[in-house]
Amino acid sequence: MLLKSVLLLVVSAAPALANTIIVNNVDTTLGEYSLYINETGTNTSAYWVGGIGISVDGYSRSVFCVQLFTDIYLNTTYTTTIDFSDTANLKRVGWLLQNEFPVGQVAGAGFQLAIWDIIEDNGDGFGTATTTAGKVSQSTDPSNPTTSTVLAAAVKYEADSLGKTSDYGAVYNNFMGTTPVQNLMGTPVTDGGPSPAPEPSAILLMIGGLALIGLGRLRLGRRG
Repeated sequence: MLLKSVLLLVVSAAPALANTIIVNNVDTTLGEYSLYINETGTNTSAYWVGGIGISVDGYSRSVFCVQLFTDIYLNTTYTTTIDFSDTANLKRVGWLLQNEFPVGQVAGAGFQLAIWDIIEDNGDGFGTATTTAGKVSQSTDPSNPTTSTVLAAAVKYEADSLGKTSDYGAVYNNFMGTTPVQNLMGTPVTDGGPSPAPEPSAILLMIGGLALIGLGRLRLGRRG
């Protein structure tokens, strides 16, 4: 009976391996269109820099793109698996999502720019010189500079999150069939919908705790 209880708890604690995610829209209150940035040496006008509205099995959420160099499309349905932030850079972004979620268009665009730099470039800043510019940096086109207020916001988010970590950012690993597409990341899930799978260590702790309870009951029964 104890084994059955443990298995039922593990199964019920872990969500389905794949959920349906629909990328609905850009959140125009939380970002900017056509922001110029430098991507691996090329000054580029990014279509959208900021928050994105998604639905996960019918639950509406606000998220940000994780990778700069991988595409995902609006009004499109994908399959997704949801994980906790489990690498150093994802944990840094997780801390930002949990503690400094942006408010307003400039803050949202700066937040997204900081995420791209942290994930794609280890958060090395937004320099323009050849020796300091990385994969993600500010535009070097004098006719189309990176918006100064957005850049300042991004710099602040990177400074605030330096050395900070949080495991509880929700990472949406998205696929079109079996082909990976852009991953997305949002705040910890509180709406009762699909959530990150428990970490293996957490599952082992649950099993170990239930085993101890079962052992205690067995010993108690023998004494009786």
